[in-house]
Formats: sequence, structure tokens, C-alpha cells
Amino acid sequence: MNQEQVLAELIESWVSLALEYSDGAPDLTRIFIYAASERDRTYANVFFEQNGSVIYASELRGVDADPDRTVAVQRFLLKDLKAAETQLRELGAPVPTQYRVTYDTILRQLDMQLSHELIYANHPTKIMEEGAEDWLDGRLRKIFGDDDAPAPNGG
Repeated sequence: MNQEQVLAELIESWVSLALEYSDGAPDLTRIFIYAASERDRTYANVFFEQNGSVIYASELRGVDADPDRTVAVQRFLLKDLKAAETQLRELGAPVPTQYRVTYDTILRQLDMQLSHELIYANHPTKIMEEGAEDWLDGRLRKIFGDDDAPAPNGG
């Protein structure tokens, strides 16, 4: 197995998990998965575009968005991430510090952006949880960052 195969399996697992979670959700057009990993600290979460608004998994309409189920999805994302990082290290391949995945549910197109720069480990105030908010700036309601964005419509 090589680096590309490890990353492809990781992203396939993440997208499958997100599709399973969102199965039955009406008007779902995109899935966004954000993960960060720096110096033994990891974060991963999934977000959805529904009715033109980007929302947190707990806000997705038309599915069981129970907090326990949402947390379970996050745990599976992290488990997959840690397993992939172990494989990458065993291969001697660089381990990304950020993963930004977009899956278009209409066109069935996948876009993945990776970063290898340390962003959070040396920053005096920024935390990994802000990564998705920064990436989806203006589209995702900020919970962790400095913003007073209103809640999405209907949420």
C-alpha cells in the first residue's frame, strides 16, 4: 500500500460514513469533512449543505440527529484518521495536518485538499475546532471562532 492508497481509503471511509449518517435527508447537496492533526492532537467533523445552508450534523433535518449518534460519527472519523496516520508513518510518508474534503452528492464528485503546515500547535489562541469555520468562512455558523453569525434558516 502507498500514500495515495491510504488517503483514498481514508476519504472513502469518511464519505461513506457521512452518506450513511445523512441517508434520507432531503435537499442535501454537499458533504464537507474537516479534520486536523498536529502534535498528538486530532479533530474531525462532518458538515452538510442542506437547502443551500451549511450546517452541523446535529442540525441535519430528515435524519436521526441524536447527540449520541453525532458523537459516534465523530469518533469513527477520528478512529479512521488515526489508523491512516499510523499507516502513513509506517510508510515513511508525510502525514497531513489538515484534511478538507468536499463531496457533491448531486454530481458525485469528490474534492480533497491537504495541508502539511502546522497551524494550531504554535498559535496562541486558535484551536483546531475553528478550522472548519475558517475553511467554510461565511457559510458555516461559527461556534468556536470570533463571529456573531446567525443560526441557519430553520435551525
